[in-house]
Amino acid sequence: MSVTQQVLAEELAESAEAPSFLRTVDRRDVHRWAVSEVFLTGVARTPEGGYTAFAQLPPVHHYFTDQVLPQDTPDSILIMECCRQAATFIAHRGLSVPRDSAFHVTDWSLELTGRSRPAGTGRPGELTMLVTVVPSQVRGGVVRAARFVLELLVDGRPAGRCDVSARYSPAAEAEIVRRYHRRTAPPWSSALPPAPAGVPVPAGDVGRRDRANVVLADVRRLFRGVAARIAPPLDHGTHFDHPQDHYPAMILLEAARQAAVLARSPGARVTGYRSRFLRFAELDAPVRVAAAPRDDREVAVRFRQGGTLVSEIVVAAEEPAR
Repeated sequence: MSVTQQVLAEELAESAEAPSFLRTVDRRDVHRWAVSEVFLTGVARTPEGGYTAFAQLPPVHHYFTDQVLPQDTPDSILIMECCRQAATFIAHRGLSVPRDSAFHVTDWSLELTGRSRPAGTGRPGELTMLVTVVPSQVRGGVVRAARFVLELLVDGRPAGRCDVSARYSPAAEAEIVRRYHRRTAPPWSSALPPAPAGVPVPAGDVGRRDRANVVLADVRRLFRGVAARIAPPLDHGTHFDHPQDHYPAMILLEAARQAAVLARSPGARVTGYRSRFLRFAELDAPVRVAAAPRDDREVAVRFRQGGTLVSEIVVAAEEPAR
């Protein structure tokens, strides 16, 4: 048994005696600077070789609970963030991926099933994630890619499933690759003007209350769907909890959610995503967004930069009941 496996075995033993939602994990293991942005509260190795991860869903958060949603519906973006934190923690502590590695999500899907919280509780939700991990690439004894399957329960009730695949690169190798594709070093978000250019979408049009949480600007209504540009504030406390040199997958997912809501209606209920991330979305060139309904349940969202496809995200967005 490796040292990492021994630590996780000890955590499993402790979880049998202590609450699973007692305290958050080390913020460095989930790539956060602010402890207030950490929702993962523990990970335990299971006898079958998988993991059980726990996260507390905050009752109030400036970003994750800002959506106009029924009280008994978990926020899909919050669930995705908790799954991201669980997969990141397991990559570091379970698969021994070095902390200074560059993480690149390649595929990510979520399906939320039903409404899993009783309305009006006012208490933090408890998310349990039953995680299966399959390393898909190992080089020189080091895991370079893995797939995570997470079965989700909110307050003990089945809530859906999340699948995420990621690649891991040593920091020096990742920098060489980025410079090769860009020909220049990418700028950091902290070195760019924080206020986005363009005309932001009204918050209510994308199901938000706070305009600081809007990530789209310069929207155009098309014959079928909408077009826009990614424009989040670069000093946003959650999106840019720490400096970034590209738009992370979580921002693209939020942009896809907002574009899908625009293509549907402000009250649309988003219950899932199927995503492919093909290239880095750079900060110093416009990222164009196009969203078009596929049918009554899905909206296809595509991101292009300089004419090149960056990402494709299909959003499950249901019209509100009338």
